Amino acid sequence: MTRNFRLYSYATLLAGVFLAVSLIAAPAAHAVKANELVKINSATIDPPLKAGGASTLKVAATVIPDWHINSDKPFSEDYIPTKLELKAPVSVTPGAIKYPPAETMALDPAAGGDKISVFGGDIKFEVPLKAGADFAPKPGDAITVTIDYQGCNNNECLRPASVSTTVALVAANAAAGALNGISAASTTLGGGVGGGDDSGGAISRIFANHGWFLGFLAVFLGGLALNLTPCVYPLIGVTIAFFGNQGGGPRRVMYLAIVFVLGIALMFSSVGVAVAMSGGLFGAALQNPVVLVVLSMMLLTLAASSFGLFVLQPPQWMMQRAGSAHPGYAGALLMGLGMGVVAAPCIGPIVLGLLLMVEKSGSAFFGFALFFTLALGLGLPYIGLAMAAGHIRALPRSGEWLTWVEHLFGFVLVGLALYFLDPVVPNNLMTRFIPYYAAGVGIYLGFISPEGRSWRPFLVMRSAIGVAAVAAIVFMLYPRQPQEKLRFEPFNSELLASATEARKPVLIDFSADWCIPCREMEHSTFIDPSVVSEAKRFVTMKANLTAQDKKTEDLMNKFEIQGVPTTVMIDSAGKVLQRKVGYIGPQEMLTDLRHVD
Repeated sequence: MTRNFRLYSYATLLAGVFLAVSLIAAPAAHAVKANELVKINSATIDPPLKAGGASTLKVAATVIPDWHINSDKPFSEDYIPTKLELKAPVSVTPGAIKYPPAETMALDPAAGGDKISVFGGDIKFEVPLKAGADFAPKPGDAITVTIDYQGCNNNECLRPASVSTTVALVAANAAAGALNGISAASTTLGGGVGGGDDSGGAISRIFANHGWFLGFLAVFLGGLALNLTPCVYPLIGVTIAFFGNQGGGPRRVMYLAIVFVLGIALMFSSVGVAVAMSGGLFGAALQNPVVLVVLSMMLLTLAASSFGLFVLQPPQWMMQRAGSAHPGYAGALLMGLGMGVVAAPCIGPIVLGLLLMVEKSGSAFFGFALFFTLALGLGLPYIGLAMAAGHIRALPRSGEWLTWVEHLFGFVLVGLALYFLDPVVPNNLMTRFIPYYAAGVGIYLGFISPEGRSWRPFLVMRSAIGVAAVAAIVFMLYPRQPQEKLRFEPFNSELLASATEARKPVLIDFSADWCIPCREMEHSTFIDPSVVSEAKRFVTMKANLTAQDKKTEDLMNKFEIQGVPTTVMIDSAGKVLQRKVGYIGPQEMLTDLRHVD
């Protein structure tokens, strides 16, 4: 393992990250109705319920692409939880409902940087049932299943709604609703939560917004980037030793190298297939604080390796095998399988999100294809190393500045460990601490670290990083006066009428306590100085639609409100000039205000 190759791996990671970011576009909002957001695909009782017996009701539903609903245990009391409700005959007793694993979604920093717990894509519920001794269903007897939910996308939130279906108790093993032929993989990719805080959320959005080709290309580039992990570094020396002992000319070595990489790909693909068929066990594990703590400890251990506290090396049997291996495709395949096992523990931080995406799809084929592509990206450099193995026995030595780069990625691993610990620590303390941690790391690497001082261009670069870190921490610690906010009066019909009489334009903001984009506008658009200044000539009112009552219903019907936030602008003559649904940024809001007379 040489430091030149580590630098190449780091550069590959950064290039892959910038390319992936450039491909990601915000999902477009869909004009849907609240009661269309969730569809129950099937509801079955398996095995059929009998007198005195027990069974399980299984409900499969889908949240439409680019939307999500709150989980059964949202992080805030303002958010309306998803609830599964049953109405069953008195002779049938439901047990505790098992909800699907929730996903944690990080909000935009403009909304305060909070996190929400949501369901998206394919979701499954299970309810144990127990039948009494007098259970004797007649034709027409059924259990009514209702899912109450409230959903949002990245742009707007819809009012709470519900969907229902029935499950016949006679021949109850038949599905109440037919599946619609939508593949689980495509549904999951389209329905993933946008803007999320897991590693695979960006990849999911690329699949949803740009198609399969760019999606798999991003996965391939991510595989190239995985070559920077500490478990993979030692494999470079093993690869050179193994293929340096092979004979038969360059063509044969190339074929052996391809088989070697296929071995790595088969090992990773097996993981993808297993997760796809796990039935939610993997996602549920990531909701377990013990699992998150163990994962964080693993990341900290890998970080210690980057700091030079110990050296990760392949097992002795692999080194012996590499040094004494004989030509043969079977040997190359076995070596590749072994490499996949050795590399697997270090790729978790990047692969966790992909595993969740595969699990939600439930498609073994998609899991195989996704991780096969990832492994091909991981293994591609080894084909080049194999071809050069006969000429390179030891890569050139490098300067101390590469040690500085290793320390940088060690700090990155520590940051990832803090991120995974965030759900375990109350009040999102880790999320609030990480920006200060990043600034402290920048100061250390820029001014304090003894590595990388001998080469002047690198010294200038690291000093610039230190200056930027100092500026960042000063900015975070500098006391600032709270910004002036746009003030709203509660909506009042009389105030609206008087504004028309006074020939004043009106701005009405329709929102709700459970509306996430509404909070984003509160923390960005409605504190923008230009917006606040321009809106002073308006009568500004806020209509809170949180309560589900007749008054709210009448107000929504009057102004044709389908979702929140909705911004209504009325000119000085009392004419509605604009009705926009969804988040409006400061510049767009300023332009709209200026167009109203």
